Amino acid sequence: MPNPPPPGFAAAEGPPAGAPPAGAPSVGVPTLGPPPAQVPPLGKAEHVRRWAAAPVALLSSSLALLCVVSLVDVVTQIDGLAGVDGRVVGWAGVGGLTTVAVAIVALLAGPRLGAGPPLGVGAAAAVFGLAIGRTVIDDAQLALALVVLGLGAGGLLGGAACMPVELPARWRSLTLAAYGVPFVAGPPVINWFALHVSAGDDLRLALHPPVWPLAVASALIVSWSALTLLLEPAKDRSTPGPTWDSAWTSLVVAAALSLVAVMLLGFDPGIRLFWLRPLIVVGCALAVLTFALTALTVPTSSARVGYVAAAVVVLCWPSCVGLMLVAADAGATQVSAGAVTAIAAAGVVGAVLGWWRPRAGVVVGLLTVAAAAAGAWVMPGRPWLMVAAAAPMAAGAGAALLGGLTSASRDLAGVRFVFAATVSALVVGSLVGVPVSWALGGTVPDLEAEARAAGRVLLGLTFALAVLAAAYSSTLLRQLSGGPARR
Repeated sequence: MPNPPPPGFAAAEGPPAGAPPAGAPSVGVPTLGPPPAQVPPLGKAEHVRRWAAAPVALLSSSLALLCVVSLVDVVTQIDGLAGVDGRVVGWAGVGGLTTVAVAIVALLAGPRLGAGPPLGVGAAAAVFGLAIGRTVIDDAQLALALVVLGLGAGGLLGGAACMPVELPARWRSLTLAAYGVPFVAGPPVINWFALHVSAGDDLRLALHPPVWPLAVASALIVSWSALTLLLEPAKDRSTPGPTWDSAWTSLVVAAALSLVAVMLLGFDPGIRLFWLRPLIVVGCALAVLTFALTALTVPTSSARVGYVAAAVVVLCWPSCVGLMLVAADAGATQVSAGAVTAIAAAGVVGAVLGWWRPRAGVVVGLLTVAAAAAGAWVMPGRPWLMVAAAAPMAAGAGAALLGGLTSASRDLAGVRFVFAATVSALVVGSLVGVPVSWALGGTVPDLEAEARAAGRVLLGLTFALAVLAAAYSSTLLRQLSGGPARR
């Protein structure tokens, strides 16, 4: 028998009773690895940046729309502006090309630069451009104002479009909604103020808001931009990839051809009217065709739905509501502030519904736009009848636009492309609305009868585009419901 250990000494260490022998593999015994990396808590500055993202996006889009020359300012002052510089249409094309180029560069550089730099540059250029365009004296000031306003609009729209990508899902959705609402609620308000706030004997290119609201809005935008640059939040650095090359190329070509055509025709005021009208009609038809063909190059169905809905809404809605306001305001009773507020509120309600139910919002919204365009084709001269036609159109436009943007937000590469398409269609629509109505209607729509004739032309085109877009979007959404998006 083995001798027991001496007093004061412990037995030799060995495996406990029931333990596997030495060298045997251990089964089911967990091993402890390094502790998981803990996410550092968010600081107060980051909380402020996230909470302020949606209001800043709303202010940025609204300020950018002020930089886009409204239809009312064009149709009521086109003769005076042409007297200052006969090439005003050509310089408007340069300003529009600047807007699209700056916005697209900001979106493509967003994964590296973020939203801060374009927002800061856009806010500064917008303040400067609005001050220059408030009173136009000579041709040099007119050209400078159009270019600076284009720079401001492009920087603000491109920078605000980069904001949702830098935020978590919850804040991204809210910022996306705040970005899109001004595209629907802004045009009726801006056109109404342009009709009722007289510039006196002076000529203007843009409606200058009161100094203090403009100062506060620009200060908030610049502050958020500076805070983003200081914090350097995590960015989605993924590039669109080769599957998106054809879509981006097609979009750039479609926007560039339209705007270059405006420049070429505008810088040559000596073109005979016999040739100018058919050139404008053919050019506008080619522009719509190139934008339509661009939809076929979008690689995902969700982004294609967003592209079609956003392009149709921002291409048609601002010009249509502007002409409806001109025709109704020229009657015996002017359009009141309450009436235009009702139109804007209907657009906000429709946008909320489209943001809440994006798939239904796209199709139902586009069909509502088509039905409202058919009902408004008579171009009513009484304000309440105009509101009865414009409010449903605003609600449908809001539902389709926000539904399209929300559908595209499933893919970050897709939502960047849809944002770029939205800016491009907005600029092209604001530039070709008056020329195409002049080419088809016969005169510049500066009076009630001319505005009514031009409005019928644009409402008819809106009806056709909205019906086609609703049918195409319905087909794409059925594909999304039945399976993953396909090329």
